[in-house]
Amino acid sequence: MKGYLSAIAFLLFSTGVAATQLTTKSIEYHYPNSTEIQYRLPWFTSPDNPAIAKRINDYLFSSLLNHLPGKDPQATLNQLVKAGLDGTENLDYTVEYRKGDILTINIFAEGCGAYCESYDSPMSFDLTSGSKIAISDVVIADALPQLNDQIRQDIRTRIATFVAQQKALPVAEQRIDEDQVVDYGEFYSTCYVSTIDGIDYTDRFSIKDNKLVFLNGRCSNHASRALDDLGDFTTSIAVSKLKDTLTPYGRRLLLVEGQQPVSPEPELSGKLLYGTLGKNTRILLNVTCGSEYIRGAYFYEKFGAPIALSGKCTATDKRHYELTTAEQDVRKETFTLDLIDGHYQGVWESNGKTLPVRFE
Repeated sequence: MKGYLSAIAFLLFSTGVAATQLTTKSIEYHYPNSTEIQYRLPWFTSPDNPAIAKRINDYLFSSLLNHLPGKDPQATLNQLVKAGLDGTENLDYTVEYRKGDILTINIFAEGCGAYCESYDSPMSFDLTSGSKIAISDVVIADALPQLNDQIRQDIRTRIATFVAQQKALPVAEQRIDEDQVVDYGEFYSTCYVSTIDGIDYTDRFSIKDNKLVFLNGRCSNHASRALDDLGDFTTSIAVSKLKDTLTPYGRRLLLVEGQQPVSPEPELSGKLLYGTLGKNTRILLNVTCGSEYIRGAYFYEKFGAPIALSGKCTATDKRHYELTTAEQDVRKETFTLDLIDGHYQGVWESNGKTLPVRFE
């Protein structure tokens, strides 16, 4: 298992405001009758900004465990593990970066189905709000296609360079598999062709050491992973090189320009939103938009269990969404949301009943 942090308190300094104390400790679940940790998650607390810590904790629990932490996160983790975590065999984390208003952590997970696969999920949070930072928060929309192509081309260059280096080696120094020299040109050919286009190379994004860091998955499948010397692709781009493409929020966050707070443009996808259903029922929404479809769940704060939602989405229209529960649900629910005055609000409908809903 990765990770080394058990409990630590640190100061996070924000320009123009006093230092905020944020404490993190580990919530752990051990293998039965063992001292080895199977699941380990961070738990943040802040005496002066508890709402910020709560938003980060709620996002991590709802995203990784598909449940809210409740009043006793350790008890919640224990109960969820005993009930089964949908193929997630291991979870761990590291704090990768903390400076100014930025906290970056990496989640290491191992999922098991027909076979087990491990993967990393880096993510950065804004410590003035607790919100997860999306690439669209910090880079203007018109510059995202060019940034995507830059990352894609970096991957293609690495593949081409590696293949050329391997072919230039004497036969005696080349990789052998089952008594044959590995043809890396053939090995990476499908992956190389697949990177001719694509729009999702900026999806896994984090901030570290004044750089934007993009993580993209490896070329190999599970069976050929041992031969894949390139592994995952990490592309780091200095913030200084992106200065002219940053949003006002991005400039404030990454370049620490100006004294006045600047918020990102309202966004539904990839954000944890707190809201009110009806007069006073508190709910949370955590959904993510892929290329065409949005998926996730909403949660009643009182109960914490997920109610799955899905719908259609586009990268260009972030003002209107229709989210529904599964068609086969006896009590099908629909959220119709519009961005009005900086907030997503609208109506919830089920079995002829309609209630207003508004997210903060």
